[in-house]
Amino acid sequence: MVYKMKMIRTLALCAAAAGLLAGAPPPAAAGTRHSTDFTTYAVSGRTPAEIYRSILVRGPTVGGVRAIASTSARGVQSYSMLQDGPACRVTGHRISFRFRVQLPRPSKLKALRPKDRALWQQFSGFLKAHELQHIDLWLGCAAELDRTVTSIRAPNCKATARKVENLWRSMQARCDKLQARFDREQRGELLAQPFMQRVMRGD
Repeated sequence: MVYKMKMIRTLALCAAAAGLLAGAPPPAAAGTRHSTDFTTYAVSGRTPAEIYRSILVRGPTVGGVRAIASTSARGVQSYSMLQDGPACRVTGHRISFRFRVQLPRPSKLKALRPKDRALWQQFSGFLKAHELQHIDLWLGCAAELDRTVTSIRAPNCKATARKVENLWRSMQARCDKLQARFDREQRGELLAQPFMQRVMRGD
């Protein structure tokens, strides 16, 4: 007997710049698609210290803590299952991500001194690169999941679906840990940014 079953799952995921809190990745699999939306929130101030104080008030909240920048992800997994003789396998597996990156934007950038404006531009580039790394981590996790899911073989499709469900959940948990570790590793680089050095000196 041969039959197909279509499964679609939507799961809200969150990978935020915990390492950026205010207080060469693996390639994506062929079955992975993604889009990224960039948004900004306005911050005020005429010095690095003033801008940072504004971030403390207006920055995105991640896990109840204020952040400088954040990345959120919404993942959709779809696949079919094919029972062919003694085994059921996954076909047409696909994971689609929609990422949303939120970054600070000074509302009075021209009011900054030229040197401070240059420091901000450098800092802004660091923040964006950091958030893009969060996306790359999710895509790497998805690529690994895709390889694992497409290799599943089980006696029946109910067992296959159960394995896919467990793998999806374990992927999320594993990727959350990778995201948190990446943030911890980046903490030192954040504080070493010339812009942040000015902030810590109170300039």
